[in-house]
Amino acid sequence: MHREKVPACVHPETYKYFLDRDAVISTWQRLAARWGEPRHNPSFRTMEIAAPRFTLRATVLGNPITVLRRRECTAADVAELHALLGYGE
Repeated sequence: MHREKVPACVHPETYKYFLDRDAVISTWQRLAARWGEPRHNPSFRTMEIAAPRFTLRATVLGNPITVLRRRECTAADVAELHALLGYGE
C-alpha cells in the first residue's frame, strides 16, 4: 500500500491511499464497522463514508480511497485511520 498527495484539492492534506488488491474488501469492511456503511452514488459510480473527521471516497471498485480531512481532524484521528487502512509511513 502507498499514498499520494492530491495537489489540486481544496484541503491541503488530501491523500489517495492505494490499497493492495487483496485488501480492498476487508479494508472497506473495517472502515464500515468503524464509521458506517458507505453510501453509493450510482450516477457517478462512487461510494463514500462521511466520518466525523474524514470523508472517505472511492469508485465502486473501492480502490484507491481518497481521504479528505475535516477541520476537526487531529493527528490521533489520522493514526486511527492509518491503523484501519494498514498504512505505515
